[in-house]
Amino acid sequence: MSVTELKAQAAGLPIEEQAELAEFLAERLRRNDPAYRRVLAGLRDDPDPAHWVSWRQVKKQDGN
Repeated sequence: MSVTELKAQAAGLPIEEQAELAEFLAERLRRNDPAYRRVLAGLRDDPDPAHWVSWRQVKKQDGN
């Protein structure tokens, strides 16, 4: 399938599925971005508990 065909298929998806697809593609691009990986590693390795958040807080921010 060509990129043009993929774009046409994506354009025909419901808006919620377009958002899901966009999130998937953005995450794939970020995984290969060295700057993003450095920032993520810094957040992950932060020793200060004041900067940490629980999964419950994250879910609440997402509205779940």
